[in-house]
Amino acid sequence: MKAAVVGLGYAGLPLAIRLSQLNFDVLGIDINTRKISKLKSGKLPFAKDEPNLEKYFKTEYKRGKLLFTTSFQEISTQDLIFINVDTPISSINLNYSSLKSALRSISPNIKKNTIVIIESTIAPKTCDSIIKPLIIKYSNLHVNKEFFIVHAPERIRPKYIFKQLTTLPRVIGISSKKIKSKILNIYSQITKGEVDIVDIVTAEVVKTTENANRDVNIAFSNEIAVACEELKVNVWDVRELINKAPLRDMHAPGAGVGGHCIPKDSLLLARSVKNSKMNLIKSSRNINNSMPLHMFILARNALKKLGKNIEEANVTILGYSFVENSDDYRNSPSQSLLRILDKYKIKYRVNDPYIEKYKNNIYEILKSSDCMLLMVGHRQYKKLDFNKIAKIMSTKIIIDGRNAFARKSLEKKGFIYQGIGNV
Repeated sequence: MKAAVVGLGYAGLPLAIRLSQLNFDVLGIDINTRKISKLKSGKLPFAKDEPNLEKYFKTEYKRGKLLFTTSFQEISTQDLIFINVDTPISSINLNYSSLKSALRSISPNIKKNTIVIIESTIAPKTCDSIIKPLIIKYSNLHVNKEFFIVHAPERIRPKYIFKQLTTLPRVIGISSKKIKSKILNIYSQITKGEVDIVDIVTAEVVKTTENANRDVNIAFSNEIAVACEELKVNVWDVRELINKAPLRDMHAPGAGVGGHCIPKDSLLLARSVKNSKMNLIKSSRNINNSMPLHMFILARNALKKLGKNIEEANVTILGYSFVENSDDYRNSPSQSLLRILDKYKIKYRVNDPYIEKYKNNIYEILKSSDCMLLMVGHRQYKKLDFNKIAKIMSTKIIIDGRNAFARKSLEKKGFIYQGIGNV
């Protein structure tokens, strides 16, 4: 079969590679000309540290079943069109501009009996209210007679992209039972996990609820962590003891929640309903959004105890991506922290071994630093030479947002240690 994948990001490109492995003829489409140029030259534009992804990409590209373009006209020869574009959210509105643009671009070119598969995460009822009407308008085709819609939300996260793509179960919504066996066959090849075929709205709700559940659980842990700071109790000890009991799973607190999914998916769910207030979900989102500010407050208070003003301090931020050992920085908590530092005109430097802009010498940027804030637990940070760091920092303050460092060891070296839930 012939398949087009629209949107070659962290979800779309791995899917295109996987389809090529399954001997689909794959056309990858993206409006980013630089990305397409790099892919055409046989180079992976991102996620180079992702296990096996670069190797699989180069193998499939050499086989010639994986082609790339910025043009949507060739979609007219494809049987399947997978859409994997961003669906971000602002504090005010859902932003479906990329999704709508993709739909307007593909629809005039699709042939009869094409199956349009939306892998992007969307709010419940979006297929009915936005996707179906747009395709009908720009294609002049009839849904479930001349084209079909599928919602197959992706389930991947950095560091595990290809493993999760090929092993996790999938929940897939279809617009008509006519395509059930075909979609079941396709996704049973993509993943070894169980494939459940449901109606489209159920698939939309399952995906957004799945990430809302994670958001709420993390927010609970963050709220307990802040309470433990006031009670002078180590939240990490509390968590360990709680999780010894059966059926307990207290999540890890931290400096914030980032990524393309969790910060928005719970709000996609909340904003899909009018009568249900969804107060727990909204409150959880606010708690998790507040954690970068909490890191700032911990740093400010630690400096204040030494008679230093944070406005006059040199601050070093470790980690800019949203998750450890990855170059994915979408909605990262560090971005929120930097906005706070900019607001107060505080001098800061950033290090991240996975982000090109911040691949500097960590010891160089720590020279004369008054405070180190660890935002991401990259493996490189766990190998730092703190004897060396103790000699070059002006004020030896460490704010640990990921419980990555051993407090007692650092305090023996003369550092002042503050951590989330551990002050």
